[in-house]
Amino acid sequence: MSQKSEKYARGLTARMDKVEQDCRFVAALHSISDDTATELRRRTREKARLARQWRQRCMWLAVVAVTLAVALCLTIKVRADAAPVGESPVESIPIVAVAQEDYENEKIEAALLQNANKIEDCTVTWYTADTCGKQMGDPAYGITYSGLPVMEGLTCAVDTSVIPLYSDVFVEYAGGTIEQLWATDTGVKGNAVDIYTPDYNYAIQCGRQSLTVWWVGPEEVAN
Repeated sequence: MSQKSEKYARGLTARMDKVEQDCRFVAALHSISDDTATELRRRTREKARLARQWRQRCMWLAVVAVTLAVALCLTIKVRADAAPVGESPVESIPIVAVAQEDYENEKIEAALLQNANKIEDCTVTWYTADTCGKQMGDPAYGITYSGLPVMEGLTCAVDTSVIPLYSDVFVEYAGGTIEQLWATDTGVKGNAVDIYTPDYNYAIQCGRQSLTVWWVGPEEVAN
């Protein structure tokens, strides 16, 4: 073989090797592209599945919410139809928690009164922070003998030789209602209770009354 023919053969072989390499590269490229496409399709299907699940859950939640709303409206309507004329249907709906709490409070009160010390014909009066001999701005203004501030519906003054300080005091009014107070103040003598009120006119209006009073000492309450 001449040198020219040999050179041509070597060039042809080199070109064929190059073509073969290119073919292998293209094949590998196609393989990578197919894998990538497969992965993309898989992810797309997964996202579509999740989207369908989310839509289904939202739909069920909406159905449940609508059902509850309709049930509540029907309940209110039925109660409104059944309520007497002039009575608010909302007020006619029983509040179980409040009723249970009231019942428990009544039981506690009854148990305390059963073992309480009773004072019949106890002198009951009312006082305000202004009637305690202290001026507004005085650091002791509105402060009881115990050091606690006066509180409406809670504070009362007693003679500690009759009713110990910090006792629970129960005052029964003429109508039969019973108010529970706390003996944190002093300033009265004998069988007497002075109830705090922030309203001076109310204190004057109530005046002096002879009522039945029970008291339970702090030790007895703790036990």
